[in-house]
Amino acid sequence: MQTLPSVRTFTPEQWGEVDKFAQFFSQTYPAFKPDVKKAVTGVSAHFKKVLVLLRLARKLAPNLALDAAELEERGFTPAANSREFAAVVEAIFLELYSAIDCARKVVVAIHRKCRGIPDSTRKLFARLAKGEIENFPDGLRAAFLAASWYDELRDIRDELTHSSTGTCHLAPQDTAISYIHHGLVRDKQPLVLPDVLGKIDDMVAGVNQFLGAVYRQLNAGLKAEPAMAVCGFFQGRIYVRHLSIEDRIDFHSGVCDSRKWFDKEPDGRCPFASDCGAYARASDSA
Repeated sequence: MQTLPSVRTFTPEQWGEVDKFAQFFSQTYPAFKPDVKKAVTGVSAHFKKVLVLLRLARKLAPNLALDAAELEERGFTPAANSREFAAVVEAIFLELYSAIDCARKVVVAIHRKCRGIPDSTRKLFARLAKGEIENFPDGLRAAFLAASWYDELRDIRDELTHSSTGTCHLAPQDTAISYIHHGLVRDKQPLVLPDVLGKIDDMVAGVNQFLGAVYRQLNAGLKAEPAMAVCGFFQGRIYVRHLSIEDRIDFHSGVCDSRKWFDKEPDGRCPFASDCGAYARASDSA
């Protein structure tokens, strides 16, 4: 007899501020348009993709030494490994900007009544820097103004999206991989990042801090009304609970909503029931 897999999906120990908002926003903003709802989930999806791509870049990084060795041995190399690495690096820049772009869409949807607020990421950063948006919350404004990395990331994103691409290189004497883009000119010189992975680490940390600060402010404005969360898929069934953002968010949070249904069925009891506070909190008649 085939046994259906058990998959636990309720993992609040891994939630950040962005995840909390995605779980609870619908109780406060039920009228969000479809594109804004997609942006809510897009923030985390793009940022997590950045982390996947960064791990891949670190795996590919040692291969650039093969290109350098081939160049030294033959006097020529097609730089296949460098091209692969550069493609992943540039995808990271684009995904970082996409995470910010999705966050901006959510912020604008919530504060659309603020006079002067634009439906554009670059214009939002620019107008906040110039103080041109009225009644915008001070906490959110501070988060945007603290994003000192934004202009550089925007310039790279614009060039990669609308124009040309760059290259990566590892010289035999170097320990860090450089990135050069001739389309991005500063002081009449092309953009050169001597340690591109170090630059990416700094940008990832900056974007992560920015998203945490923004969504901490957004979460403070959510209603403390219970929302449904899917605990997992067990025996081919969906198990759920209800919890509030005001609860202490951990594995035991909320009240089980599946106990009243599946405890009455053979083998229907949740496999985590014995150790789950939400299950214990639900009465047999709930």
